[in-house]
This record gives sequence, C-alpha cells and structure tokens, in this order.
Amino acid sequence: MPFDASACPSSRLSNKIKPFTSAERAWLWAAACLAARRAGTKLPHDPTKPCSPETILSCLDHLYRSGRIDVVHARVLRRWGDRGRPPPKPRIIDRSDWQQWKQAMFELDYLLRSKHIVSGFDLGVMPGAEKIFPSDRTMFLVSAEATPSTDLKEI
Repeated sequence: MPFDASACPSSRLSNKIKPFTSAERAWLWAAACLAARRAGTKLPHDPTKPCSPETILSCLDHLYRSGRIDVVHARVLRRWGDRGRPPPKPRIIDRSDWQQWKQAMFELDYLLRSKHIVSGFDLGVMPGAEKIFPSDRTMFLVSAEATPSTDLKEI
C-alpha cells in the first residue's frame, strides 16, 4: 500500500515530511525512482518524501481512466521523465511534447495538491494561456530612474 501523507494526522510525521513544490518535481522524482528500480538499483527509503512513486502513478492512472489525460500525455511523461527534465518550450505551439507535458502537469497538480503531496506556489501556466496571449508577458521592470542610487548611505 503506498504511503499517503494526507492519511497521517500525526504532527510528529508532518514536521519531517516535505511536500514537493510542484507536480513537475514530483513526477521527475517518481520517474527517477522507477528508472532506478527498472535498472535493479534498490533506493533507500526517504522519510521526508510525502509519498511513494506508486502513489504518483496511481494518480496518473486515475487521470487517464477519467479521460483527463490520454496516451499521448502518458508517452510524453514517460519519455521526458526518463530523461530527467521537462521538454523544452518550442517556438511554434502545436501538438508538441511541451504542450502535452504542461497539460498533464496541470491536471496532475490539482490531484497531488488534494492529497497534500504538492504544496507551494509553483503552479505554472494554464495550458491554454499560451494560445490566447502568446506574446503577452508580464514583466516587472524597474526603470533606470527608479533604481536605488548609491548615495543612500547618507540616510
């Protein structure tokens, strides 16, 4: 039975367990564990992880069976999970690995947050946002006049 952090109300364990900051990090960790297991390496138990790799796989299975992700998403997750990194962002957005990865991570993020496996603020971009506003980037730029000067030492 996979360990689920949400099923453990003990404050002693909750202080030691550190949830992942994003679904992407959780998936890459799980993929690395599964690749090591396929290679025959036995990984030591890490008590700070909020779940086992099988828990993340069962979440992906639930998303697949409910129709929220499909086989293409699963292939992209497997391919880039084995490489240990997310796919690069393409210049032209079509049915690329990057788009499939982002859609799968968006769906997986909600499910992992509900199980308290992921917490933090690394939510990423909603999958459809790049098509709606492809060149709109919100950047907080500080003008040259607003930069602090070096003569603040007087204060």
